[in-house]
Amino acid sequence: MKHLFMTIAMAAALTACGHRASTDNATDVDSTSTDSTVVATNESSYVLKTDSISMAQEDSTVSVNISIDWPMAGLEVLVGNIRQYISEEMATSIGDEKPKAVLSADGHKVLAATFNRYQHDLTKMRREAQQEGYSEGMQYSYNLHIYLLEANEHYVTYQSNAEGFLGGAHGFATASAQSFSAATGQRIGYETKYNFEKEAYEISHQTLFKTPLSPKLYALIKEGVRGYFKEFDNNAPTDEELHDLLIGVDNVNRIPLPSSAPAFTKNGLSFVYQQYEIAPYAAGMVNFNLPYDKVLPYLTKEAAEMAVSN
Repeated sequence: MKHLFMTIAMAAALTACGHRASTDNATDVDSTSTDSTVVATNESSYVLKTDSISMAQEDSTVSVNISIDWPMAGLEVLVGNIRQYISEEMATSIGDEKPKAVLSADGHKVLAATFNRYQHDLTKMRREAQQEGYSEGMQYSYNLHIYLLEANEHYVTYQSNAEGFLGGAHGFATASAQSFSAATGQRIGYETKYNFEKEAYEISHQTLFKTPLSPKLYALIKEGVRGYFKEFDNNAPTDEELHDLLIGVDNVNRIPLPSSAPAFTKNGLSFVYQQYEIAPYAAGMVNFNLPYDKVLPYLTKEAAEMAVSN
């Protein structure tokens, strides 16, 4: 497994996000494209119309870059739920306090409020670190991109990617997705909250899996995780080797669901674990897809309806 860890570490190094090089050239961007239309498969009507909005500013000390695909038209409840999701994703805390989500029909207003907060918080964090002698020559950065990944007559899936540098030994990166029923607008997935006493995520508002603790579903997850590590080596790790590759997992037959709910994609139900969630930083984000025909028995009725035609 030593060779496998070295291979994974090299791959992670190619994709890991550290601080960006300093520059004295500051740029401001606030751009809005023409509405884009996502057409439902085999239908003449559209599923969703979106407006791509972005803002960016960079100098030698702080860099902020945010872009979003803001829903403009479609099923009213779908548009409303996606707007709320985007607003919640943009309420990520990088400072001392958890910010409130900015709820508005105006995507420019939501983006501008978030952009200004990130700039303020990053500047404050860097100044405090500099006073303690830690941030000399380092640019603090936060890049957030929330975009429409896929849409058809059954589901709409959004992707949220963030990366940057907030001090410390290396940068950070997160990746998650959220699926919605195209027919009802319902958010399909679950919510998680970390329990510090149990040192584990607790799941609530489950709308994705009807049997989330099924041994058969656990078996699928284990094989998915095993397959991820197999990509870095010709040989799939044994259960014992797999256990050694993971962190915080006592039993490879009960690898927990990811903190971010799996999402619907054309390649199957997509599972993504964040950095350090079940594996060391060098392993990157453990991810894999489960084919719909295998995972269908464990889905709720609402979720199964979204996977039927895939």
